[in-house]
Amino acid sequence: MRAEPPPYQPPAEVSPGIFLVPIPIPIPLRYVNCYLLRGPSGWTLVDTGFHDSLAEAAWPRALAHLAIRAQDIKQIVLTHYHPDHVGAAGWLQQLTGAPAFLPETEMEQFHRFWADGTGAMAERLQALFLGEGMDEATASALRRHHLQQVERVRPLPELRPLAIDSRIAMGDGTYEVIWTPGHSDGLAVFWDARRSILLANDMLLSGITPNVSVWPGSRPNPLADYLASLRRVAALGARLALPGHRALIRDVAGRAREILAHHAERLARVTDAAAASPGGATAWEICRRIFPVDGLTLHQVRFAMAETLAHLVYLWREGRLRKEGMRYLRA
Repeated sequence: MRAEPPPYQPPAEVSPGIFLVPIPIPIPLRYVNCYLLRGPSGWTLVDTGFHDSLAEAAWPRALAHLAIRAQDIKQIVLTHYHPDHVGAAGWLQQLTGAPAFLPETEMEQFHRFWADGTGAMAERLQALFLGEGMDEATASALRRHHLQQVERVRPLPELRPLAIDSRIAMGDGTYEVIWTPGHSDGLAVFWDARRSILLANDMLLSGITPNVSVWPGSRPNPLADYLASLRRVAALGARLALPGHRALIRDVAGRAREILAHHAERLARVTDAAAASPGGATAWEICRRIFPVDGLTLHQVRFAMAETLAHLVYLWREGRLRKEGMRYLRA
């Protein structure tokens, strides 16, 4: 039975002049948290949802709810390349005429995943998973799934790179652009030290842990990147984090500690899963021991496999596992 689409939810003011806009998305997370920030010369829109019928229905209602005209949107700021955050950017840019910004560190990933019309990334994704022990049927299904995601990021926006460590005015605040790789190679958070507000997007989530993945062409050790980014974000001392999904976070340092503990536990589980068989195990076998793969959607299977790889790469680079062919073994 096909799941019912998530219902529309109106914007909510979460801090003076900052409105959370829950845009429905067709994946188990159900909503992506986008934001509208009201400033003296117009509005800033942060992140977009996929470009699909859900977003096309939700955004006009949200703008009308706040009495915002399309031309009142003066800039679109994108936090990272994932399709639930950038997918509708091109459509919204056409609607508003606003420039769209993406952290300069994320431009390469955006073009690699979404701008190549040859399907090369889908093929590389399939090859990566096959090379880590996944069966042909699942890997082929994930190749097709990626091609479907590409269609949800059309039309592509005209992007302007946003320099890391620069400052950008959004709403009534001025935000520092801080590179925090891990969840994606080029993800940035936006920090308003004066008001102690962090636009955290998927760097920090409440109730669930951000996915940290190995993809074709990604940085060598995404989990090491993420753990370092998490400590950096915790040290900011933010009183309020505005995440990309689920509830607001008011104990940022505490949530960071919980996620660090989660990854320590996950690394131990992955090590045990690799050691469960005398000859070691493939990444796909380890993934199936860690995650309930048979009950997951394709979207979730893709992230489960890529996150398993991130933990295996971390353990291999730490010298806690070794790899022989496709198989990982305790060092």
